[in-house]
Amino acid sequence: MKYTDLHRNIKIRIITDFFTDLTQKSIIPFMAIYLSVQIGAGWAGMLLTVNIVVSMIVGLGAGYWSDRVGRKKLMIIAQLLQVFALFWLAAANSPWMNSVPLTCAMFLLSSISSGITGPIANAMIVDVSSEHERQYVYGLQYWTTNVAITIGALMGGLLFESFRFILFSLVCMESLVTLFILLFYIHETMNKKHSKQLDAPINRNILKTYVGVFRDKRFMIFFTATVLAVSLEFQMDKYIAVRLKSEFNAQLFHWDISGLQMFTLIMAINTVLVVIMAIPFSKWMGRFQSRFIMTVGMCLYTTGFAVLAFSNWAWLLITSAVLLTIGELMYAPVRHVMLAGMIPESDRAAYMAADGMSYNAAALLGSLGLTIGAFLPSYAMAGMYVLMGIGALVFFRQSLRPSTSQNEPLC
Repeated sequence: MKYTDLHRNIKIRIITDFFTDLTQKSIIPFMAIYLSVQIGAGWAGMLLTVNIVVSMIVGLGAGYWSDRVGRKKLMIIAQLLQVFALFWLAAANSPWMNSVPLTCAMFLLSSISSGITGPIANAMIVDVSSEHERQYVYGLQYWTTNVAITIGALMGGLLFESFRFILFSLVCMESLVTLFILLFYIHETMNKKHSKQLDAPINRNILKTYVGVFRDKRFMIFFTATVLAVSLEFQMDKYIAVRLKSEFNAQLFHWDISGLQMFTLIMAINTVLVVIMAIPFSKWMGRFQSRFIMTVGMCLYTTGFAVLAFSNWAWLLITSAVLLTIGELMYAPVRHVMLAGMIPESDRAAYMAADGMSYNAAALLGSLGLTIGAFLPSYAMAGMYVLMGIGALVFFRQSLRPSTSQNEPLC
């Protein structure tokens, strides 16, 4: 399998998704700091929470509409909103204007645009990919996402504090190019034979659609597994980072290493390994069954996080960073392949939107882990991580069972 063998829409989406991720990661991680300084930490936290909730709600609506009116129309509308929001973000932080309220409003609009785009873009990839292509496609997408995160963080770190106008102007131009590509090069992918009609009031239709999604037994088992697995990842910059900062102090090659420096090293190892290994790894894993890849991957992933939860030995921490990265490279693309294979064609975008909620739930568990860690010793947190990893693996394997029929109701 090669990049040139893929459907035209997939090739274009991988490129445009890279730039979309680049835009988000150069802005979002630094907005919390900006808002805390400008309006206070309490209001900043409330605004960020509102952004997440609103983005999730519009994502559910976008998933519903996309299965009825098509992917391309909604993606163009979302991208128009993104260009508009980024233009005014640049204007609000320009040499001629400095408006915090306008910055907050346009940041919310940008989040709404991202919430619309996410489930539709994921559904579009499933629309035009075959089962044997998806392992490679999701591995490639995973690689581009991590490269975008790295470059975006670097751009934001260099430009956000002192050169916000330049940063917002650059990402606005990038979004304008993405809009042009969507208008003239992306084709509609929804199969009209499987599209659904608007035969009832909109609010009742939406409710009926998502009641059906969340009564799908196989999907909800998969959803639970995703929440447990991804919540471990959200522990990295919360409990694990805080624990290392307060507990870790050691020497590495005769250099004194602080907990913060050790955390930075772990993140660097993860990023470098993903960038180097993701594409060849996805090709190599194509020869194995999903059940085997998921089992080995989740075992390595869980072991790595469990060690990070309690160990203060530098070399063991480095080894665990390598293990969890290899585990992540194995399980993450397979998770997407599993999801693509279990959702009905008529509700693809709706299922993708519902799947996106698992990340919001995992983020809440990640924050809760920091609170629990204030009361539990590190070895107890490690034990909790092991239980979460085992639970995720059991549920993932359960969702792969043929006996768990698609769309079998929970009750």
